[in-house]
Amino acid sequence: MTYRLEILDTFGRRIASFDDVPLVEAVRRSPDQRDSVRGILSARFGNLSPGYRIKVFVEGRLFCDVRVTEVVPRWSDTRKLILDRYVRFHEAVEFLAESETAAGNSIVSRAYANQSISAIVKDAINRALGSIHYTVAHSAYPQGAEREYLKFLARKTPENELQIGGIATGQWVGGVRVDTSAAYAKDGDTIAGIVVDGAAWPDLRMLMIDCEESSRNSHAITRHPEVADWTNAQYDASGYKLRADAATASLQSLIDTHGIDYIELNPHKNALGEYDDRVDAFGRYIGMVYGNGQCFNAAQVELGHADVYLYQDGLYHDPDMALKDFYSYRGTSADSIEDAPTALIALDTSVGILEALTALAYAAGGYVWSVDEEMAVQFYKAVRPARVWYFDPVRIGVAYGANRTELANAIYFDGNPVSGAVSKTYARGESIDEYGFAARSLEYFGISREEDADKLAAGLLDDLSYPERVGSVEFFHGNAEVAAGDLIEVRGGPLQRSDRELEHEFGGRFAGKLIARVREVVHRFSGAHVSTRVELTSPLRSVAAPLSFMVRSQPIGSAVFQFRLDDAGVALDGVHHLD
Repeated sequence: MTYRLEILDTFGRRIASFDDVPLVEAVRRSPDQRDSVRGILSARFGNLSPGYRIKVFVEGRLFCDVRVTEVVPRWSDTRKLILDRYVRFHEAVEFLAESETAAGNSIVSRAYANQSISAIVKDAINRALGSIHYTVAHSAYPQGAEREYLKFLARKTPENELQIGGIATGQWVGGVRVDTSAAYAKDGDTIAGIVVDGAAWPDLRMLMIDCEESSRNSHAITRHPEVADWTNAQYDASGYKLRADAATASLQSLIDTHGIDYIELNPHKNALGEYDDRVDAFGRYIGMVYGNGQCFNAAQVELGHADVYLYQDGLYHDPDMALKDFYSYRGTSADSIEDAPTALIALDTSVGILEALTALAYAAGGYVWSVDEEMAVQFYKAVRPARVWYFDPVRIGVAYGANRTELANAIYFDGNPVSGAVSKTYARGESIDEYGFAARSLEYFGISREEDADKLAAGLLDDLSYPERVGSVEFFHGNAEVAAGDLIEVRGGPLQRSDRELEHEFGGRFAGKLIARVREVVHRFSGAHVSTRVELTSPLRSVAAPLSFMVRSQPIGSAVFQFRLDDAGVALDGVHHLD
């Protein structure tokens, strides 16, 4: 099992790479927790500072990407406990690097009515800023290009055709209005020479993608910080320039082969209803290009010539266009959001996207979610384990037990204090009989209908009414495949539960089986040796403390009243209508 640690300075330049370290432990945890890397490096590598990034790769795949928070060089022959091992120092650097807590948890504010939970999940992810995304089924070009073209046709109407002689109104233009006889690829993501309604347009910068630069300019340095120290000649002889030329040739081939039938300018509008991202800082128009049933923007990603690009984290992208589908076009992918047909009558969310996913998974009934190292969301029904491990004392060690610290078999629920004021107590009788009464309160302002509260509470009680599954699986020679969030089962040998299993535990989904979810994955590197420890939690548990995490960003009750009563959108029936 191979590993590699890369160290990047504050400018993003890679300054070191290690595949043999004295002692380092890399930990990837559930989405609400911090990932971390800690351990010791040789003091001969003296350039390590807080703010630097450490990227850990296992079997060539990114495992975690964290930022250095503490560096302690040591010069001594004394011993100190590092991790769980006494290490004798002579010249060494002890360090700790951590990620943000709940990274990617951007606020999503949206009201939903009578929509399935899977539809809400996808829409909310599209509204969340940053690279958090889902994937759709995709194999190769031209699937994505054709998919985006069909999405465009669904948006295209006579009413939203671009005005004649300007771009202040309307969205798309095509047919005889567009003359592309002189159009050409200026680079991999820019088209020049377009004429509309007899007037020459500025260059068109293609939305959602970014290609290598043809010269050593400021954007080339942004993409690859190390080129700041290069000469222009060095850049011109680099692989970056070769890829830039290939991207330009690819776009030119699309233009020559398919022609340009339609151009769709960025339809995003600000709060005043004005288009706010149609012209960039260089005077270029911004939009999508379509020809012969294909979207050229998506095609460039599929063909490997462009990266998915979220300008300002997607702040100026229209969520209704579902542009985060583009992440799927980078290679082969499957649907990461499983169909969840349960519908919510009314959900008014104003919390972080990760918090919203936690509530939606419980409301869907038996669903769980996770986020991988590239910020791709998996949202699925916990039915069968992704991995089954058989006990082998030579290869693995197993601990499997229970902890009732977070147990809650009664929930005092309060919904939105303005639009409905649902107040209800939910309880799980068999759990109360077995473990005693353990009540918790939940104020969740996104819900205002009792039917929706019933779904959320039922899902929570399926999980929280029973002691958390705890334990670990130790792989003495490492395991590169397991990931945080995996549903796993252990079988064989002397393995058995010590506590009594209740009839409706976890909704009765895993009767008689030792099934758990992976709470964290710990890889320990020492020289050429790698070992892996997998920490476990309950099979329906996506975050460590669901009840508190779900409302982590929720405004307090008084703030909700202030927002509702002062807002011009408050209707006479007391309900704030966002649509």
